[in-house]
Amino acid sequence: MTADVPPEDVTVRRPAYDRPSRVSVDPPLGRLDSPLHGRDGLIDEIMQPEESTGEPSVHILCGMGGSGKSHVALEIARRARADGRTVWWVQAGRLNSGMREVVSQLGASETQVDQAWAGMISATDLVWRYLNQAAQPWLLIFDSADEPATLGPTDGVLADGTGWLRRPEAEDGVVIVTTRDGNRATWGTWSTLHQVRPLDADAGAQVLIDRAGPQAGDVADARELSRELGGLPLALRAAGNYLKSVNASPVWRGSSTITTFADYRAAVQRRFRAPLDAPDVDLDESLGLEIVREVDDLSLDLLSRRKLQQSRPLLNVLACLSVSPVPYEVVLKPAILAESPLFKGLTGQQRVKVLEGIADLALVDFDVQDEVTDPAFAHVLSLHPLVHAMFRDRDEVREQIAEYHGLVMKLLLAATEGLSPDDSAAWTNWDVLVPHLVEAVREYLVPQKHKHDPETVRRALELARLTARYLIAIGLPGSAFDILDPIVRGCAAYDHDLDRPQVLALRHELGRTWLERNQPEMADRVLRDVIADRTRVLGSDDADTLASRHKLTKAIMAQRQWPEAETELRQIVAAEDQVRGPEHWDTMIVRHSLALAVLAQQRAPEAEEMLHAILEVRYRTWPLNQPETWQARHTLARCMQAQGRLAEAEAELRATLATVEPRHADRSEVLAIRATLAAVLLLDGRLEPAIEEYEQLLADRRRLLGDTHLDTLQIEHALRRLRNGD
Repeated sequence: MTADVPPEDVTVRRPAYDRPSRVSVDPPLGRLDSPLHGRDGLIDEIMQPEESTGEPSVHILCGMGGSGKSHVALEIARRARADGRTVWWVQAGRLNSGMREVVSQLGASETQVDQAWAGMISATDLVWRYLNQAAQPWLLIFDSADEPATLGPTDGVLADGTGWLRRPEAEDGVVIVTTRDGNRATWGTWSTLHQVRPLDADAGAQVLIDRAGPQAGDVADARELSRELGGLPLALRAAGNYLKSVNASPVWRGSSTITTFADYRAAVQRRFRAPLDAPDVDLDESLGLEIVREVDDLSLDLLSRRKLQQSRPLLNVLACLSVSPVPYEVVLKPAILAESPLFKGLTGQQRVKVLEGIADLALVDFDVQDEVTDPAFAHVLSLHPLVHAMFRDRDEVREQIAEYHGLVMKLLLAATEGLSPDDSAAWTNWDVLVPHLVEAVREYLVPQKHKHDPETVRRALELARLTARYLIAIGLPGSAFDILDPIVRGCAAYDHDLDRPQVLALRHELGRTWLERNQPEMADRVLRDVIADRTRVLGSDDADTLASRHKLTKAIMAQRQWPEAETELRQIVAAEDQVRGPEHWDTMIVRHSLALAVLAQQRAPEAEEMLHAILEVRYRTWPLNQPETWQARHTLARCMQAQGRLAEAEAELRATLATVEPRHADRSEVLAIRATLAAVLLLDGRLEPAIEEYEQLLADRRRLLGDTHLDTLQIEHALRRLRNGD
């Protein structure tokens, strides 16, 4: 228990030479060498009188290293002093000497101070007695309190409110703490936490212009650089100072010198977005950002002191993924992490502690994505883009890149387990995963200058295949092509040839991208080569060979060669009945293709009978909101239309559209159904409803495909003819 302050006649004398030197507790306002941008709302929130807000008078400015917490506190100190408040600025690293100076300035006698700092009475009680009795309004700032326990009592926790940090009893007393620790439980219910977040692009641009001057570029370029640096004030100041220094130097540094915001942004991208083992990256090109790395190192040291040594490799793993939000529950599986020598037996509970620790220091942000229904994928974390870049650029990552590549592929492949890229119900989960799959696959497979581990290659190729299938399924075949093409062309670099089953699978998906991009001749050529190789390697009736044969028939149909397509499809259906079964998902899709070929040859009744059989299985086996079911119902409606049963066709089309969820409203299959509906209305003589449907469809196709896309132009032409009465 602490003692009360003793009476004045009790003295403790020490020689003058043994007394501690006085330290300054004046706020270092000289650091405010440029205007503070983007923080007025936060500052006003803190400086409002307590009686108008009803909030505690203890404010915790928390955020990641370099977010500008101290600068915000300094600006508040400047304004408070201008308003007549007494302001003290105490560095957390000099807490005892700083608080000794505060209490001395408040009028405590030398005897009282000596007794308190000798441990004869409570120093914290002494300081707060004088603070609570102060006649003038005051502001006490504890800066850089990254170890909150140092502000707490020796015999309790900080939240008890009996240490250096307490809630003032004085009405005009305010305390501000700057810290990386944003754990609500640490600071007690009597404190208000304020997250100091990165600046928006406009405020960040002003910081850059203030520092670098107008010669570095215009506001637009400064805004783009601000976005590139993630709005981190420390990085913005470093970049601005770097450009100012270069432009002010009398020494010419060559034509490649970085002198503008645009130059600097390009250099950042070149340095931090290059492959991790790229040999042509200039690792000595600091760009003035060494201070950001030093701040990150301080965070790592702090985590290590909290016995969270696994934070460093976990942040490195996150840096090997995309900067997009990470569904950490499905990606960072403890059992897989624990198998790696990088994590040395990490447990599930340890992983939770590590995630909490890096979140407390604002190195990551946690969020929940409302549009994702699966909670394991909805709960995500995000790494600040510059922190992501800095950790990705660390020597320890480059030196252990094989281990990190291997671990990331294993984690991501496990995350896809049980997720079919063709299943629309799983697409929101794929949406969250795919940026990381693309980043990891490109990072590992596309560069051809490092040694590839066979097992890691196997996992990467499978991830590439799954990613491509998903992108094709959601209508982005161009994106799938961009991933697949360099991997297939460079397969020799990772000791694979075109005949390897995994590469054959990628070549099959590559053929699909040509087909989906309305280039059936190229698809025909690619798929015939794949079929020949799959037949030789796997056999003619292998399921994968049959899949390639089916895609070839799609290319044949796109070239309007209906009899050839029908013959081939009947052979595939017969084979699929034996290989996968008559009601298998893939068999149903082939049967639908056969019905389309029959319909195209003016045999609508026969095609309709086939579609009723297909839909009987689909209604019994799968949900109604599957794209494949929409397509089959669309074809059924076209059969009705071809036979003049327009009312039935319209009813089928509207019933099909009613099963489409809003998030799928822009899919190509849905737009095609709407186009058929407009045509049916027109054939039925209902001109105004048909024109209205075409107008809505044209607006959507312009929005999704652009003004010059063939589908847009076709609808525009049809609508023009209708309006002209043609």
